[in-house]
Amino acid sequence: MATQSQSAFNAQLKKFYGFYTGGFIGFVVILAILEQMGVPNKILGYIFLLATIGLYAGIGIMSRTADVSEYYVAGRRVPAFFNGMATGADWMSAASFIGMAGTLYASGYDGLAFVMGWTGGYCLVALFLAPYLRKFGQFTIPDFLGARYGGNVPRTIGVIAAIICSFTYVIAQIYGVGLITSRFTGLEFQVGVFVGLAGILVCSFLGGMRAVTWTQVAQYIILIVAYMIPVVWLSVQHTGNPIPQIAYGQALQKVTEKEKELNDPNTVLGKAEAEVRAIYKQKQEDAEARLKSLEAGGAAFLAEEKAKLEMKLADLRAAPAPDAKAIEAA
Repeated sequence: MATQSQSAFNAQLKKFYGFYTGGFIGFVVILAILEQMGVPNKILGYIFLLATIGLYAGIGIMSRTADVSEYYVAGRRVPAFFNGMATGADWMSAASFIGMAGTLYASGYDGLAFVMGWTGGYCLVALFLAPYLRKFGQFTIPDFLGARYGGNVPRTIGVIAAIICSFTYVIAQIYGVGLITSRFTGLEFQVGVFVGLAGILVCSFLGGMRAVTWTQVAQYIILIVAYMIPVVWLSVQHTGNPIPQIAYGQALQKVTEKEKELNDPNTVLGKAEAEVRAIYKQKQEDAEARLKSLEAGGAAFLAEEKAKLEMKLADLRAAPAPDAKAIEAA
């Protein structure tokens, strides 16, 4: 009977999220049509934000529960496939979606170390910590440490460690929420933070982990589409292979060869790259010199800069005005 009930539950979930996926694709198509019709991006941003918050809030309200087990661990009856989707959505959060992209852009090849550490940490937690939490029947890591080692000292250490880790992670998450909200709606960053946090509160407060899990599954569908479409497109464009996981090694090999060529001053591209770097290096040194002069001279430096600008302005005023007819003829 329990097996049949679980099978029916799984079938219901697949049907629900199947309809959800179709609705999401239709919603994106409608937004694209509205954009082609000339609807301002700000209005589209508000529509997208309100629809997203409304959807997640609806899932949170429908998943509301007063049962402790349902609230903290979703009743321990989430199917493995959907649990994996929810975990994947946690990984593909604002910290990853924005932060990892920025890290790779800023650090280049070296930024891959952060991706490996980020993913490896998830795997370690899933393999060496989560099973024991389930086995002990505890809801949190401090509860597990208290039950495993006894006393309040291990529990307190677990609380402190959890707060430190969560605080570091939540800062990046909140910053990402504010950034995304402000970009979509045009609101100020500070207002965007509170709007985003209000949406998160509505989604998670009533249903706890039960609501968060089903919300994360819905987010996973959006995030995986947003991740895979550009990656697949780039893979096809550069390697002719629509499976980026297979083409990744080939792409990295090309990037490595290009980096070697750019770093070699004996090649044409390397020589041009060295010249560009020298120009930017000189600009950096000039800017640093100006900052040092400002710190050392203060008012005298500002007066000198003002005099230079006034001389330049006087030269511009003394120069003959451009001939509008000659410009039009040209």
